[in-house]
Amino acid sequence: MRRLACLVASLPFTASPALAQSERTAAILAEAERQCQEIDAGGLTVEPGAITQADLDGDGAADDEVVNFAGIFCQWNMSHWHGTGGAPIHFVIDGQRSESWWANSWARVQFDDMPVILLSRHGSLCDNYGASPCVQAIVPTENGFQVVEDTRSEEATLRGASE
Repeated sequence: MRRLACLVASLPFTASPALAQSERTAAILAEAERQCQEIDAGGLTVEPGAITQADLDGDGAADDEVVNFAGIFCQWNMSHWHGTGGAPIHFVIDGQRSESWWANSWARVQFDDMPVILLSRHGSLCDNYGASPCVQAIVPTENGFQVVEDTRSEEATLRGASE
């Protein structure tokens, strides 16, 4: 009986929006649950650690959340959100606003007195092969998230026009 209790305690749990900390995170999980049902893949499974509290915006409070789909699955389709580019990672600021990117992992660092989110991305985003190292920096702001735009094609067009 003791072994059964340990086994059950170690299994991933099925999520419901009530398990989420914020309304925005609850909405993300509800949409994921809807997608699982839409593709007839059973319920939503959320592994421990898939939703983490963090201070993403640098306000000193761990009141932000990261919803990492590397630990979120449809019950009968474990690969629905997963691939060589990782899985969606949603960054929820103050429970109100969020953005998501596909990535393999993330870290929050401090750079020049500002919080920066680093994402390990698919190598093709760095104009290389899939497994090559590729990191993207994202800065949370009061109005959203700042990222560098890919201007390579724009620069090539300008270069071609001036030649």
